[in-house]
Amino acid sequence: MWIKTKINAIAMVISLVSFTASAVTPLMANDNNGSTSVVYGETVMPLISPAVSPAITKKTFSFDELGYRHSIQLQGSESTAYVGFGSRLDEVVLQASLHFELIPSPALLPLVSHVKVYFNNELTGVVAINNGMQGKSSAVDLNLDPRLFTDYNQLKFELVGSATMLCSNPNEGSIWAEISSKSSISLSTKKTKIKNELSLFPAPFFDARDRNNLTLPMVFSDELDINQIKAAGIISSYFGSLLKWRGSNFPMVDNILPTRNAIVFVTNNSKPDFLKNFPDADGPRIQMISHPTKPYIKLLLVIGRDSNDLMTAAKGLALGNNLFTGPSVKINKLEQLVPRKPYDAPNWIDTNQAVALSDLLPEGVLLQVEGQYPPPMTVNFRLPPDLFTWQSRGIPFDLNYRYTPPLIEKSGSRMSFSVNNQFVKGFNLNTSGESSTNTRLRLPLLDNDLLSAGKAISIPAFHVGSNNEMKFEFGFASSIISKDEVQCQTRQPSKNYAVIGADSTIDFSGFSHYIEMPNMRAFANSGYPFTRMADLSDTVVVITKKPLNEEVQTFVNMMGVFGSKSGYPVLNVTVTDSWNKEILENKDILTIGVLPELASIDKKDIEHIQLVAFNRALNLPRKNESQRGKNWVDPASDNQQVVDAISISTTGDFAAITSVESPYTSQRTMVSLLAQTPASFALINEALNDSGKVSSMFGSVITLRNNEIASFNVGEHYYVGKLPISELIWYHFSKYPLLIAFLATLLTIMVTIILYRVLRHIAQRRLNIEEDDR
Repeated sequence: MWIKTKINAIAMVISLVSFTASAVTPLMANDNNGSTSVVYGETVMPLISPAVSPAITKKTFSFDELGYRHSIQLQGSESTAYVGFGSRLDEVVLQASLHFELIPSPALLPLVSHVKVYFNNELTGVVAINNGMQGKSSAVDLNLDPRLFTDYNQLKFELVGSATMLCSNPNEGSIWAEISSKSSISLSTKKTKIKNELSLFPAPFFDARDRNNLTLPMVFSDELDINQIKAAGIISSYFGSLLKWRGSNFPMVDNILPTRNAIVFVTNNSKPDFLKNFPDADGPRIQMISHPTKPYIKLLLVIGRDSNDLMTAAKGLALGNNLFTGPSVKINKLEQLVPRKPYDAPNWIDTNQAVALSDLLPEGVLLQVEGQYPPPMTVNFRLPPDLFTWQSRGIPFDLNYRYTPPLIEKSGSRMSFSVNNQFVKGFNLNTSGESSTNTRLRLPLLDNDLLSAGKAISIPAFHVGSNNEMKFEFGFASSIISKDEVQCQTRQPSKNYAVIGADSTIDFSGFSHYIEMPNMRAFANSGYPFTRMADLSDTVVVITKKPLNEEVQTFVNMMGVFGSKSGYPVLNVTVTDSWNKEILENKDILTIGVLPELASIDKKDIEHIQLVAFNRALNLPRKNESQRGKNWVDPASDNQQVVDAISISTTGDFAAITSVESPYTSQRTMVSLLAQTPASFALINEALNDSGKVSSMFGSVITLRNNEIASFNVGEHYYVGKLPISELIWYHFSKYPLLIAFLATLLTIMVTIILYRVLRHIAQRRLNIEEDDR
């Protein structure tokens, strides 16, 4: 996927040059009072007093928050475990400490057993296993040297243990220790000044070392037009494409100086008050400046003569940031040479050809581990939500791996392979040091035996439309070869290595794209159908004529969600404030807070809309049966009729997401984001950034209130995509087994009758010929 991302980036040509005019190049100056100012042409903007110093911030995060959801296991002597975390570019660590809870095995002997703790490859402390500690939880506190902190930091725990005084086997099952996931790291940090340097971008606005959710305000003047709103959506989607597992929020700020790193939109006729004296622009520009009163906060200015320039600047920011240098740049030209293709989102696996595992890994990451019981290696990827794998024979996976060979055959060393935390198969490691030739696994939906000479296996299905994880876990055994009361020796190499071949391939090609809609699960997990085109070129977003800040923020947040699902900014989304048929035809439609407009559509076009609002009264038809747990790629059940209609008027927070077929084009989808009050729109963003709530979304209607979510599967269903005619017939008749049996019986009878008549005719002719010969 990384190679595909680079190719797509090359397809976009952007020319960027630095500011050269002094009128727009910030110059630092000191006045007679010793205060620091930033100069923009003839305008001097006072910034800070030299006496201002950053506040010290204390924060604590547990191993669980760092992604280590379960206790960390150390199995066998000299086994190791690692915990990694990052440090922000704009922060300096003053003090740091490690608190962890250790439970050693009851069999460990004191004095000779201990746990060594390393921080960034420096020994930080040794925890001795004393009498009374075995089998009990012990709290350990260690100080971490602030001077050792780097961009990325790593804790290493190494167990040295023995269960017997003589002839101890280092891999004996009773030698173990566990570290609780509730263990934590505490830091005291302060902000540090960084240069106004765009080569650092996206830091400090987004720092990949920071595991927290992203909150990045968008600052405008009082007036907003469609292009300014779209520019904000493009920028939020760019930051969304960087988030990976993190959530995001992009608060809209009207004409107020922000108190944290923020994006500020500036045009010649629309400037926030705190930048009223900012020089007029001569074209689209990007510039980083320090906060006027807080030098440790940065503002990223998106500048243009008008809102069209803002659009160009936003696209330049999303596409050309790797070329940025200096405090400011000007976007000279931006041109798309090759249009995006369906399903080419960087976060989605390529389904047109076999894909090497190296293409699924972040740049610089290798599938290599070391140690007696090394940590598992994982490969993550997403599948398009409409990938049609019904009754698939399997997904070929050619797996290659190599490892430090054991000294003896059948040593007990093995590699375990699992998919989505479900064990698939274990492979014995022999003295050859590599996998057998063409080890091929098949990954079908049905658990049927597809072994081919012992080299292919059936494994659990991948999750279509959501994140998938393949895990490879090696374990090396050692054995005692001699034993007496004086001396014993184990056969064990000094170090063990294991590598999964980067040329191993998985092949999802040959599958059609076909899915039943509406499908809120596909929308919540993958942004489908909008992210089918990664740049949202097939999407129209309809907002109100004079949108409220909450509605604009909902749009900006949704673009951030789409960016995080696809891994690509929404460069070609269409935004409009009118229901223009010419614009909406042959497009997927997203509506936000447009309740009056929905009500004004011709009634015959909205007869299947499940949620319609008039004067803030929400009418929700509901189904009489639960769809929870239903396989959402199966055909819809027969019972889709509405049995109740509930009319709700409430003053509390209430929001809903609905989906229907577009009233303008068949096989196109319209999704509506609706809220009872402007503040209720926050429920939608919170839900879509909560993996627990996302997993509960399905059907055609989702309702949100407080911390509760409900999903309903009602209304007419339709299908999007194409299937071969034979597969299409079998798929849609599969839910009618009795009908299929009847048709098969009828066909058999008809064929039998036809054959009987044909054979009878042939026999009669033969008899007539024989009589004539006589």
